[in-house]
Amino acid sequence: MKSTIAVIGGGNGGQAFAAYLSLKGYPVRLFDIAESTVERLNQLGGVTLQGNSAATGFGKIQFATTDMEQAVKGADIIMVVLPSIYHRSIAAQMAPYLRDGQCVVLNPNASLGTFEFMRVLKERHATPDILLIGTATLLFACRAKEVGQVVVAGQKKSVSAAAHPASRNQEAAELFSAIIPEFTFNRDVVSVSLDNLRALVHTAPCIMNTGRIESGIDFQYYIDFTPTQGAVIDYLDTERMKIGAAYGLELTKLKDEYIAMYGATGSNTYEVFKDCPGYHGIMGPKTLRTRYMYEDVPFSLVAYQSLAKVADLQTPAIDAVITLSKIMLPDLEEGRTVENLGFTGKSVQDILAMCR
Repeated sequence: MKSTIAVIGGGNGGQAFAAYLSLKGYPVRLFDIAESTVERLNQLGGVTLQGNSAATGFGKIQFATTDMEQAVKGADIIMVVLPSIYHRSIAAQMAPYLRDGQCVVLNPNASLGTFEFMRVLKERHATPDILLIGTATLLFACRAKEVGQVVVAGQKKSVSAAAHPASRNQEAAELFSAIIPEFTFNRDVVSVSLDNLRALVHTAPCIMNTGRIESGIDFQYYIDFTPTQGAVIDYLDTERMKIGAAYGLELTKLKDEYIAMYGATGSNTYEVFKDCPGYHGIMGPKTLRTRYMYEDVPFSLVAYQSLAKVADLQTPAIDAVITLSKIMLPDLEEGRTVENLGFTGKSVQDILAMCR
C-alpha cells in the first residue's frame, strides 16, 4: 500500500509536488491558507504538470483544504513546501495533530529549519515520534501559470537531504527510495543547511541589480548575470566552505553543486549559470520586496552567520550582505540568530550532537 502524502502549501512548489507525486501513484491531499486556491483545486480535481519533469500530465488529488487537521490526519508523509518564513507558524499549526510514525519534510529546510521546527513543537509540548527531514532545495525550478497549472523549467538530478537526527538517515532513505529517489541522505542537517545555495545566489545579486529592479527593467535573473556578480557569489561561497570546515564538513563548491544538479558546465559560477538549461526564462524581480530578500536573508544568511559565530569565525562578506539588506529593507525579520535557534552557550560539538 502506497504512502498517503499531505502537501502543505499551494504555491508553485506545492502544486508541482502534488501533481508529481500523484502521477507517480501516491494518494495526495493539499493544504493552503488561501480559500480561492483550495476552491479552484477542488473544482479542477488536481494539478496539470508540464515541462521538464520526470512525470507530466494531470495529477489528481484527493482534496484540497484550509483545515490543517484534515490535511494531516491519516497522512504518512507531510511535505511542507513553503518559504522558511512560515516554518515557525506552520509548526505551531501542525503541533496538535502530529502523531507517532508520521514523517515531516521541510522542503526546503532553508538553513537550520528543522531546529526551529523542533523548538516550536517543544514550546507547544508536542512530542510525537516523527521522522523529521530537511532538504537543501526544491526538486523543481517551476512556475504556476495559474492555479492548477504548473510548468517545470528544470528538475534536479540530486537533492541533499537529512533526517534530524541523522542517525535516522537510513530509515529516511528507504522511505523515499521509490517516492523521490533524487533525495540523497548521506549528511546531517547542518551540512544540508550549508547546502542551501539560495542564500548565496539570491540576495547579493538582488542588491547589485537594484538599479534594474527599481527601474522596472526586464531581465533574466540567472542568464543575465555578469562576471562580477558571479565573482561575489564565488567569494561568499569561500566563506560557506570555511563554515563547513569548522563543523568538520567537506562541502562541494557551489559551481560543482549546480553542475551536478542541472548538468551545466563551467569553471566558475558565472559560466555555470550561463550554461544552466533549467534557468532560461526565469525573470528577475520587479521589487526588492521579494523572497530573495525577505526569506533568504533572515532564514538563510543569518543562519549561516549564526553557525559562524558559534565556531568563532569571521565572515565579512556574509556580514556585509546582511548589513546592506537590513539598511535597504529595515522591516526584515531578525531571523535565525544564535539566540532564536537556542544555540546560546553551545559549542560546535554541541550542535553537531543535536543534529546527529
